[in-house]
Amino acid sequence: MFTSRAWRVWLVGALVIPALLAGSGVFARTRLVGEAGAAPSPAPGRLVLAVRADEVVLAGDVADESERRSLVDAVRSGAAALRVTDLLTPGGDRLPVPVTTAAGLVSAAAASGATDFTAVLGGSTRAARATAADETRATALRQALDRAGVRDHAVGAARSDLDVVALQRSITAMVQNNGGFRFEPLSTAWQGHGPVLVDRVGRLLLVAPEATVTLTGHASAEHPDPGGVARQRAGLVRDLFVAQGVRPDRIRTTATVDAGPESANPSARQVDVSIS
Repeated sequence: MFTSRAWRVWLVGALVIPALLAGSGVFARTRLVGEAGAAPSPAPGRLVLAVRADEVVLAGDVADESERRSLVDAVRSGAAALRVTDLLTPGGDRLPVPVTTAAGLVSAAAASGATDFTAVLGGSTRAARATAADETRATALRQALDRAGVRDHAVGAARSDLDVVALQRSITAMVQNNGGFRFEPLSTAWQGHGPVLVDRVGRLLLVAPEATVTLTGHASAEHPDPGGVARQRAGLVRDLFVAQGVRPDRIRTTATVDAGPESANPSARQVDVSIS
């Protein structure tokens, strides 16, 4: 039980001492120390998305390893045929857009057949440049950019006067230098990294949306139905091309029967591609 004197002493202390401490700056210093101890939320940084042929490049800062992994995984999921080059730096600013938005832009660029897509996102900058395979897909990419809030964009369509002969030379060199579209002997199972090579060629074909693509499947007379096997092999390549965005109505498949055995004649178990 406080006496009246003790009560007065306590009251004076309660009122005067805090005022003196405040006047001396003790409370202010305590408050600043508390604020400095709290980790500030990372500011939005800059992100660059670039699609080049069969590759997508991700560059910029991310808040942490978790954010980096989320973005890389989302891009791989939405554009599985593209090789992802990760140049992201964890421990910096956070992404300027949600992971789903960034991955959606890459997916839209891939679907448009763009081989030179670049988007820069950060601060007040929301800009993109690209050349799509044709005007229909260029329009779809423009709409995707608008939905993502990227208003500063220039998306054109590939020129129709493409040098088809030069494109054929490029495709032939790519196929021959990487083992060809080949299958295991007496089988429709792929040999080596055949599907990866088909995907790369399919992406390249997107620059010529009006060209006719002819796929010639080969098989040897060892098969009971060599023509059927040859057509099946050509069909497997066709399906991968279509998955890359090549128009199905621009693809023709044919079959030819070669001398065997297939184990000794690799050309008897491959698929040739020609464009016109």
